[in-house]
Amino acid sequence: MAQNLFNRYVWLVNTLYRNKRMTLKEINNSWLHTDFSDGNPIPRRTFHNHREKIQEFFDINIECDRVTNEYYIEDVDSLSNDKVRFWLLNSFAVENIINEQQKLHDRIMLEKNPSGEIYLTTIIEAMRDSKVLQFTYRTFSETEEHVVTLLPYFIRIFKQRWYIIGYNAEYNQLRIYSLDRMSSAEVLKEEFEYPADFSPEEYFKNSFGIIVEEKSAEVIVLKVNTPQNNYIKTLPLHHSQKQLFDCDSFTTFQYTLLPTFDFKQEILSMGAKVEVLQPQSLREEIIATLKQALENYK
Repeated sequence: MAQNLFNRYVWLVNTLYRNKRMTLKEINNSWLHTDFSDGNPIPRRTFHNHREKIQEFFDINIECDRVTNEYYIEDVDSLSNDKVRFWLLNSFAVENIINEQQKLHDRIMLEKNPSGEIYLTTIIEAMRDSKVLQFTYRTFSETEEHVVTLLPYFIRIFKQRWYIIGYNAEYNQLRIYSLDRMSSAEVLKEEFEYPADFSPEEYFKNSFGIIVEEKSAEVIVLKVNTPQNNYIKTLPLHHSQKQLFDCDSFTTFQYTLLPTFDFKQEILSMGAKVEVLQPQSLREEIIATLKQALENYK
């Protein structure tokens, strides 16, 4: 139910964003073409409740023109400049369009996300109200669940998985938890103060993926052959990506980051299309991994 509510909020924002101004009747006409409706219009009270939640969660204000009775997004031009709200409009855009075009469901194939999104609303509520989050959790290496109490700082999505990052007093450090490994989540009454000088972007500045290490970033140079290089040009692996050399057969890219497990896996996923030029330590580690992979086929 929580995930369904979250998707409803996104649908409403996207619908108004695309159509600019709509009366409640026009919104309902679009609503009735979605799976959310079950053939029923949105009750007026529910609609206004959605408006309030959208304001609380995403700081997007849906106003009403009393002259025309049309609803619209206030300061819509600022949405594209806000990373979170821009993500909101784009991440679920295709899914919402599909919901409106039910006859095309079996003709559009999407990647399936692991479970876990059902806890998004609960987690966002805890972040919004600066309240402690508690959830049951089990890693892939554990046989039993345990209870985690966390000060929820921010959420991140990587490789189709949602993660919550926050302060865990038991370990006296920031910890990262995947939502698909939770079995329950609740917001506690206890409040906390989000550090004014903390920046999620700064925290992951030198990382690719979801792993953070307390080490200095390294300069990494990759030689990527055609056509794989074109994929990386259009979708950089990291914000530090620089193009050092380019020709018809390959491109060399430079990065300043930590060679974490996630980044090594990304390199290995490109197979023979990539070569690590530096640092030598990472080059040797990739070579050793490839040799071990070959042993599996003997």
